[in-house]
Amino acid sequence: MVLAHKQMKWIGVAVTAVSAATGALVTGITFTAPSWAIPPGNVTSETMPDMLIDDAIIDEAIDEVIIDDVGDEVSDEAIIDEAIGKAIIDEVSDRMVDRVDDVTIAQRMSEFGSDTEVVDVPAGNGERLTDIRVQFVDNGVPVDGRTRSFIITREFDLEPGDIYDAALAEMGLQRVVSLDIVRDASLSLEPVGDGEAIMVVTVDERTPFPVAFGLTLPHPTALTGPTEPATVLPGTQRQGGLSNGIQFQLTNPLGYNQTLALGIEGGESVASFDVNFTNPWVGDNNNRIGYAVNMFNRREAQTVFDGGDDEVDLPNDEDPWVHRIGGGVEIFRSYTPHLAAATGLSYQRVSIRDDAFSDDIFSEDELGNDLSFSGEGRDDLLTWSVASSWDRRDDHTYPTRGHRLLLRSDQFIPIGEANVFSNRLMGNFTQFVPFSVFGFDEGPRTLVLNVQGGTVIGDLPPYESFSLGGASSVRGYENGEVGSGRSFVQATAEYRFPIFDFTAFKEDIDVGGALFIDYANDLGSGDTVLGEPAEVRDKPGDGFGFGAGLRLRTPVGPVRLEFGLADDGDSQVIFKIGDRF
Repeated sequence: MVLAHKQMKWIGVAVTAVSAATGALVTGITFTAPSWAIPPGNVTSETMPDMLIDDAIIDEAIDEVIIDDVGDEVSDEAIIDEAIGKAIIDEVSDRMVDRVDDVTIAQRMSEFGSDTEVVDVPAGNGERLTDIRVQFVDNGVPVDGRTRSFIITREFDLEPGDIYDAALAEMGLQRVVSLDIVRDASLSLEPVGDGEAIMVVTVDERTPFPVAFGLTLPHPTALTGPTEPATVLPGTQRQGGLSNGIQFQLTNPLGYNQTLALGIEGGESVASFDVNFTNPWVGDNNNRIGYAVNMFNRREAQTVFDGGDDEVDLPNDEDPWVHRIGGGVEIFRSYTPHLAAATGLSYQRVSIRDDAFSDDIFSEDELGNDLSFSGEGRDDLLTWSVASSWDRRDDHTYPTRGHRLLLRSDQFIPIGEANVFSNRLMGNFTQFVPFSVFGFDEGPRTLVLNVQGGTVIGDLPPYESFSLGGASSVRGYENGEVGSGRSFVQATAEYRFPIFDFTAFKEDIDVGGALFIDYANDLGSGDTVLGEPAEVRDKPGDGFGFGAGLRLRTPVGPVRLEFGLADDGDSQVIFKIGDRF
């Protein structure tokens, strides 16, 4: 490179400026260079080889000033040096901003990333990468992996020809470790010549046939079905009673990190299955766009048609069961480690019956109130949905600090005899705050604050209303006992604290306690739902509950045993696997 000494002088100026600005942005207090920045005095072609500028950029800058406005040559070295400096500062600043963005993301993933594991990568010494190689192992023994190599390498913002960057390598390795198909991964550098190296990513894959209890998939999703998570808890309308679900998966069948899953659930008031196929990242694009499709059949006795002081059944004295069969397709994208969104189209045929396996269809209850929007006991629903998730929790499974915001909009498109045309809006915000009031063992003490709300604008079939009360709403009330409304608000405050720990079957089990208060209100919207299911059953429309519980941290996830008292004097014992939030 020509003018190398001048380059490094101006590169040092650019690095200093961008580092100072970045320090101000990150700290928000003082103009302090971030810890990863190289001091200006140490900016050399050896410490920052990736910042050297091509001769063409410098020549173009010289050409622009070497001839003045009247056509005479300019020989003033100060003017030429200033032109070179401006070109170098502009180019290096762009590169440094890119580096700042990448490193900031890596730092934030390490500090706040959900379930992000701490990984170690070589510090490097400015090596130029000649290749990125993936090596598969099984308990340390080299094997032929099932995963195609580009599925691993595309997680890195590095490619052959780049100067090795430890921050980018760490960020990429964290993403690799977080893949569902990866049990563990490590990274090393193999020198191949003077200043050159091969980056080797060693991957230990998970079993391709995992089985899991429970059905819920991660947020966000725009699909409808038994395994898709509810954006707001009052959207979970199943009656109480014993039930359990299991999910069988075939992961990575063709080496592309795709998943085919079958979820089955059965119990006193539910019988359902869901088949879904997910491709989390299509091809090698930089947008990280994925897609999913599903088919489902869901049959459940819903709380909308149960509970309250007055019992209202079908004309044959049986409880109404809501049958849904359908499917959908969605696309989703992760914009940052914390922000993701999904949009999709779903169809379902809904019918009202008197049992999980009944062929009889009912359009009205025993009082003559409509159970479906069409008045025929059968509705067709076509829904375009948009969902998003902003997640800054420190851990997905056992969060102790941070927050999460879930938003979703369902636009019902008129089809069939029901011809439903409406929009459902929902939001759910949870804040986890370290809050040391008391505890009986070592461990985090956390205050959890949650607020949820939703409304439906337009047509509303009764089985699509928000059902309030129960384990997912106001604890102390039975499921659906508070109300069934077009709109609602719900709030919870819960204090979690450690009690003791023990070992069982060579597994550490942490036992904690929880104190909670819940409140929900249908905002006076119960009488705006078709058939007025809450009004005819004399549900109050609002309710308050409080109580205490035990929380176990186990290999299968959080296990909760809670006792709730309602403001009307009722009580409820709750046993659940999985966190409420």
